[in-house]
Amino acid sequence: MWRRLVRMEPARASAAALALLLAAAVGAFVFAAVSSLPGYGALIAAAALVAVAGSGLLYAWRLAAGGLGD
Repeated sequence: MWRRLVRMEPARASAAALALLLAAAVGAFVFAAVSSLPGYGALIAAAALVAVAGSGLLYAWRLAAGGLGD
């Protein structure tokens, strides 16, 4: 996996690394939500985290991201 990550363009590599961190954060939130009952504020904050991070990842992954193909 490291060799594939090194061969990727910098924007896409950082997007992939952020996606892994986001998946870990969402996994931790799901674990906490299952073990206790979160309030509405916590659920809204988690949804906002996924929305903002997802839009950033999509922006970095678009075709015209300034990579080698441009």
